[in-house]
Amino acid sequence: MSEDLYRAFEDKFRGSRDLIKSRQLAYLPFIQSLQSHYTTAQAIDLGCGRGEWLEILREFGFSGHGVDLDQSMLAACHERGLSVARQDALSALRALPDESQVIVSSFHMVEHIQFSDLCLLIQEALRVLKPAGLLILETPNPENISVGTVDFYIDPTHQKPIPPQLLSFLPEYYGFSRVKVIRLQEEKSLASKAWISLGDVLRGVSPDYAVVAQKINIPLSFDGTSDAFGHGYGVTLDMLAGKFDQQLRQASECAASAQAQALQASECAASAQAQALQASECAASAQSQAQQASQRAASAEAALAALHQSRSWRLTAPLRLTGRVFRSVLHKLKSLIPGLKNQAKVLLVRASLYVNRHPGLKHALLIVLARFPAVKERLKAAVASRPGGFVMEPPVSTDLVHLTSHARQIYCDLKNAMARSQQERN
Repeated sequence: MSEDLYRAFEDKFRGSRDLIKSRQLAYLPFIQSLQSHYTTAQAIDLGCGRGEWLEILREFGFSGHGVDLDQSMLAACHERGLSVARQDALSALRALPDESQVIVSSFHMVEHIQFSDLCLLIQEALRVLKPAGLLILETPNPENISVGTVDFYIDPTHQKPIPPQLLSFLPEYYGFSRVKVIRLQEEKSLASKAWISLGDVLRGVSPDYAVVAQKINIPLSFDGTSDAFGHGYGVTLDMLAGKFDQQLRQASECAASAQAQALQASECAASAQAQALQASECAASAQSQAQQASQRAASAEAALAALHQSRSWRLTAPLRLTGRVFRSVLHKLKSLIPGLKNQAKVLLVRASLYVNRHPGLKHALLIVLARFPAVKERLKAAVASRPGGFVMEPPVSTDLVHLTSHARQIYCDLKNAMARSQQERN
């Protein structure tokens, strides 16, 4: 690939100078404390490109030098007065004396070299760094599925992705005292998102990461980078996948709950439909019964009308009238019975007094009553209930006049009968 083509490619896909510089400010917490320990803070940037990192080093008081093989990139650095040279990374490191640098950095360069060269680069960096010096290696992050499967291969000069576990292992293996993985350039709003989508899982992991390794052979009390090494950085695939799985479980639980509620609602609807059907059947039955009752009433009314129009009803009209009159008279007689009984008792007492004044009549009456003991006992009981010591005789009702005359007729008949009986005995 020609240098001009690669320069155009970098400008399009790498991003603007201002964007790259704003991203590289994330390393300031690691490098600023080094100036307090070293008056001569020299730094080398391997694969310096357009020189964004060299500009930051110069702005913060470091004496930075860059190396690159792309002449077009170096020309951009010369335009800004930066110290650069056309040289490969390993050669540049090997030319440096031991413990001469406070920073060895490489931004998006290690994915362009062979693994063996990467191992040599880390060993040479450890040699040339001063105590507490820093090695900074930034590269695309294959934990980001989109980066690891697509974006990484947009650059045809890339060799292969380097996982963070591998790149952080190498400085540990070759003798660096502290190693920190820093994940970078993730979307800032991702941490506060209430809902993580599948697209966030595929593309939301920090697209770049860096391994910051420190060479320490001075007391830690003099090291101002401890706080920077203690923080966590960026978004991992495990974080997003775990949150996405949690959301799936919650969504599944919500779906199951909604399904259960829908089933319950369906059962309630079926029950309501059955009750409505039963009510409809009851209403139909009631309507049928009402129609039958109406028909029976109409039939009875028609029969009654026919009866009233019949000849027999007209012929029996006098009998019905007589019955009504008889029932009315009977009702009136029932109301007179208590008075008649009382008058009969009064009459009986008078008769007994009369009989007592006529011994012959009394004797004849006793002979007759002897033949009817039940009548005799009833007459005795009636007379006993009304003792003869009446001073005032109760008035006799006019209704009893006929009764009294009839009683006298009975008495005369009895007297005649006893007379005939006496004659026969004689």
